[in-house]
Amino acid sequence: MKPVDESFTIAKPRRRWLKRLGCGLLILLILLIPPTCAWVMWDHSLRERLDEALAELDRTDPGWRLEDIEAAREQIPEDENSARVIIAVSKLLPKPWPPQDLDDLLAHLAHLAPQEQLATEDFARLNQELEKVRPALDEAHGLMNMPRGRHRIIYERNTLETRLNDQGEARRIVKLLEFDALRHNQNGDGKNALASCRATINAGRSIGDEPFAVSQLVRDACVIAACNAAERTLAQSEPPPDELTSLQRTLEREDTHPDLLIIMRGERAICHALFDAVESGDVSLNGLADVRWNWLEYALISIWRMNTHEDHVLMLSLMTRAITNARLPMHEQSEAERQLDQEAHQVRSLPRPPILTGLLMPPMSKWGEASRRTHAYIRCTIVGLAAERYRRTHKTWPDSLESLCPQFLAAVPLDPFDGKSLRFRRVEDGVMIYSVSSDGTDDNGNLDREHPNQPGVDIGVRLWDVVKRRQPPRPKAQQEDNPR
Repeated sequence: MKPVDESFTIAKPRRRWLKRLGCGLLILLILLIPPTCAWVMWDHSLRERLDEALAELDRTDPGWRLEDIEAAREQIPEDENSARVIIAVSKLLPKPWPPQDLDDLLAHLAHLAPQEQLATEDFARLNQELEKVRPALDEAHGLMNMPRGRHRIIYERNTLETRLNDQGEARRIVKLLEFDALRHNQNGDGKNALASCRATINAGRSIGDEPFAVSQLVRDACVIAACNAAERTLAQSEPPPDELTSLQRTLEREDTHPDLLIIMRGERAICHALFDAVESGDVSLNGLADVRWNWLEYALISIWRMNTHEDHVLMLSLMTRAITNARLPMHEQSEAERQLDQEAHQVRSLPRPPILTGLLMPPMSKWGEASRRTHAYIRCTIVGLAAERYRRTHKTWPDSLESLCPQFLAAVPLDPFDGKSLRFRRVEDGVMIYSVSSDGTDDNGNLDREHPNQPGVDIGVRLWDVVKRRQPPRPKAQQEDNPR
């Protein structure tokens, strides 16, 4: 037997698969270079477009960002800030408040004509509840001479999560003051009823230039409530001329409040801040509202975020046009809003829709209509107060609205919906001042407080001859069958 040569070794097989893998990876890398470069160039071009859009806004509308808007908000001394009173009163009211049956009483006023008094049992229940919250009501009376307010806002990085709880409390305080005016009217005390109406307006004005749409809409709702309460007061009593004048001046100042412009500028800034938070990675897309993204949308946007730049530019463009529309005369806004809403809808229907813009873009026409309705209520009430002052002076109703100028009105207000003068009618037992409302049709002063937004319904106030004021209530069945 030959001895074994220990220096001899068996050759190991080559790991050819490693070589093949390396080649495959190299080929894959080579194939990925063109699309990667294209993606980088595309993302860079979108970033450049966004930078250009931001620079253009900085040039044409300085101070448009949210931090600039917040810094520019009116500073109000604490002892003059009606927002402070809103918060104080809300702490004195039990929660929930008002009780359901009392809340139903306000809803019942839609069935009750302004000159009709409350039923005895309703008035007793109203008195009982107001006495329970006497400290809160006394505090709320301080709003009568506080026309300015400023609520503190703590902005969240996800601006959709910013809390506005204190501002929402204004609605509860307004209900308290509405009940107060209702009680004064039942007692024939027009002086204090109009004072409560003025406090109601100032409760709404505790929201000043807060940039959120919901803030301005709360303010508008408070002012409309005051206008309705004032109409009822003029149907229940003959308030002193100085109270009529004071409330008219308060409403004239409110009519100059640019609520729609504040909404549009604020919402553009809020949306921009949210886009910025998403693009920087501070806010996750799955944390936006209750949106459910499909896996592809979420991957493209949350990992690459390349689509949001183009989306961002589109949002800024659409909202800037909405701001331009808000600066138009009121009667020209509706058509411009309709066209913009149509374009926004078409954008959402694209094969690759702008996801965040689709989520954040508001229905501009709805906000615009809400603003115009508020100003229609304000202007009709202003003219109604002026007409009552005329009647007190001349012992008769005016023949036309022009008769009120210049002693009781500087000029006849225009209808926010068609740009013409508000309508005036001499009717049985009084007069009527009204707007054609959002359908643009003169329905001869058809007012319906229960369904004020329906086609065929106008916005306005009805003033009654003195002998027809303070009428006893009809049975509730009749009121519901034949609402005012």
